Amino acid sequence: MTTKTYNGWTNRATWNAALWLTNTESFYHMMLDHFQGDEVNANSAREFCHLVWPDGETPDGDELSDVNWAEIADMITESLEG
Repeated sequence: MTTKTYNGWTNRATWNAALWLTNTESFYHMMLDHFQGDEVNANSAREFCHLVWPDGETPDGDELSDVNWAEIADMITESLEG
């Protein structure tokens, strides 16, 4: 079980990536379109975010290397199901 330590997420970087992916309409629709019909896992979530943010950080400056990708994959899967 993952310990949640930042606003219900593993850490600030994970929370921030999830926030950008779900609270910004353009990112949210881009994410849904990208994963529609595909399996979502930690690796595919990481690859997608590196495509969206090629500098290796969120627009707020959190390092993608610090993100819990399994948690982001779960969030994407829930978004696709919902």
